[in-house]
Amino acid sequence: MFKSLLITLLLLNLTSVKAAGNSYENPIIRKVSTQQFVASALLRKNDQNATVKLVQSVENATSREEASGMLLNRIKQEMQGYSVLETLVSPVAESKQGCETWI
Repeated sequence: MFKSLLITLLLLNLTSVKAAGNSYENPIIRKVSTQQFVASALLRKNDQNATVKLVQSVENATSREEASGMLLNRIKQEMQGYSVLETLVSPVAESKQGCETWI
């Protein structure tokens, strides 16, 4: 009885390995479509003066929130000593032209 149970388990295991053997042809990873967003942030320097700076960037992201997060992470790394007063994120209209210098 133990032998038959062991053989049955081995056969089931081999058939499942064979079924999954061709899975590399159809990967599980799916490409998520992204869109371009213009992300802007108004910054204030953390000192006694009233220094205000506007920072803008074009981000490829899946949502406004992701584009805003990408800009905020960059500000945190590159612009230490500044506080974010306000952010604004707007989608960039898709261009039918090949050049994107019109942004």
